[in-house]
Amino acid sequence: GVVVLYGSETGCAQEVAERIGREAQRRNIAVKAVQPMDAFTIDELVREDLAIFVCSTTGQGDPPANMKSSWRRLIQKSYPRLPSLAFSVFGLGDSSYAEFNFVAKKLHNRLVQLGAQCLLHRRLGDDQDEGGMDKELALWMAELWPALAQTLPEEQRARVVADPPASLLPAVCEVLFQ
Repeated sequence: GVVVLYGSETGCAQEVAERIGREAQRRNIAVKAVQPMDAFTIDELVREDLAIFVCSTTGQGDPPANMKSSWRRLIQKSYPRLPSLAFSVFGLGDSSYAEFNFVAKKLHNRLVQLGAQCLLHRRLGDDQDEGGMDKELALWMAELWPALAQTLPEEQRARVVADPPASLLPAVCEVLFQ
């Protein structure tokens, strides 16, 4: 299964990560977790085969609060190599800032440096684009599903739905009126 980890300051990256998790489920791709990077035990990344990272940049090129400690651990020289990990990174940013998608770029480069295999080259969403970040996200996600499917064992790959029906997934919450 895939882990979807995010770093989000305002909730946008979290929303995208949750969308990726739901879409993977609709396509019969097992999702182990969708959570902030700091909620995931980052040293456990060495035991994972597949990871999708979604992150924004805050301040002057800083990681969001909910991925700061994971980022500090990842950049340590003592962090173990990740030869069995296949990954992709989607960054959310605004090109009017000097440090546009700085965290996504640095995360991608660090994972490669640690020996992880790039499943799909990083994609950088830009608020300044005519279609907003959704344009890049749609392009990236269209490439993501076939790339993820190729990493699965043959019997699981056969169950992946390339173009799922527009059916609803089970609700993530329940609203009660009194």
